[in-house]
This record gives sequence, structure tokens and C-alpha cells, in this order.
Amino acid sequence: MRSVTVGSFNIHWGRTPRAFKPFDVVGACRQLDVDVLALQEVWRPDGEPSVARQVADALGYEVHEIWTARGVTEPRVRLVGRTGEHVGDGDCGEAILTRVPHGPVTEHRLSGFLFDYTDRAVISTHVELEGTRVSVSASHFPHLEHISPLLRWRLRTVLPEADEPAVLMGDFNMWRWVARFIVPGWSDTVRGATWPAPRPVFQIDHLLATAPIKATDAEVVHTGESDHVPIRARISLR
Repeated sequence: MRSVTVGSFNIHWGRTPRAFKPFDVVGACRQLDVDVLALQEVWRPDGEPSVARQVADALGYEVHEIWTARGVTEPRVRLVGRTGEHVGDGDCGEAILTRVPHGPVTEHRLSGFLFDYTDRAVISTHVELEGTRVSVSASHFPHLEHISPLLRWRLRTVLPEADEPAVLMGDFNMWRWVARFIVPGWSDTVRGATWPAPRPVFQIDHLLATAPIKATDAEVVHTGESDHVPIRARISLR
């Protein structure tokens, strides 16, 4: 392959931000139309398939999910405990969906953030572009009040070096300059406000790339009814 499209979308449990009513996540992901899709705030009611699984089944993706907290959706969505605790009525987490050939999917847990219910993690895989292995990683980072800049040191053993071909995407819960601080040497490819939808003011969802990667068609895509709007780009080798 000469290029692939990648994208990230915090789907807010598949619910609208104020009324907490289900929205058409499948339709939004169909419009986003990327080869590798990272989803954050994925909801899986106990005993039922997750929102990410529904997207994968409808659109022909493979899906890898991880669960990072327990939650409830009535009368509103909220986290109530850590993964594995006997609270709540379902799991919340992240997923990476792929429709192109890729390598094994791995999980790297990021622990130790202050007052954070969520077990943060990075999901990674790789694709081959023109015979070169390109790392693709995704995450949902903690908020600044959880001392998220500590990620600068915790990600060192998780992500490739800045001179290796790689991308990192997701809901970072931070501004662009903070993202550059925690992943030095990587460049931001998508520029545009992503939160809070429907009238976003801040960009907290990012798609970072290392020097060997060229990103084109990088954009914010106004689709879906989450409190975030998704992002996408086409990546190739320089």
C-alpha cells in the first residue's frame, strides 16, 4: 500500500451530550470512512455488544477493544468505578478498528494518574506502506488535573522514537502545545476545533506523526452527535 486513511472519534458512549440519547454512531463512522479508526468512550452494556462492535459488524472492520472503567447511562452517562469492580451496568473503554492488513494489536496500560477513575492505555498496531512498517497508536489521555503532562515520561517506553514512521491519535484532553510537550519531535497534522460539539471551540483531539510520515487531507469532520467531532488524515511515507 502507498497510503492509508486514519481517524479518531470520541463517541461519548454513543450518546448525545445533553439529552444522553443514542445517536447513529454507525452512520457517523461510515461518513468518516477511514481504514484505521480509533474510538474513545466506547460503551458496552453488560451482556450486549459494544458500540464499537456494532460499527465493525456494519462497516466491515476488525475490532480490538479494551475496557478502562465501569459506568452507567441512566439518568446520564458517568463513570462509577474501575474495570472489574462490581458496580455500574456496563464497561467503558477504547477500540481500534481496521479494514486493511495490519500486525498484532497490543495494549500498554498507563497507571498512576491522580484521582482518575479510568485505567488509561495505548492501543497499538502497525501497517505496511511500500514495504515499511508504520506504527499506528491510539489513546484517550487523562485530563490536565490528573497531572497528564507526566505522559511525557510514561510514553517513552510505549511509542516509537521520533525518527521512526509512526502516528498517534485520540482524545488527548489537552491543547496542541501540551501535546507537543508530551510527545516531543512529533508534529500535529490536523488543525481545527473539536470540542465541545456542536460548536467546537478547542482542539483536544489530535493526530500526531513522526518525521518520516506525510499527512495529507488532514481535517476535522463534522459528523455525528457526540460532544466531540472526529478527525482524519491520509498518511504515506515521505
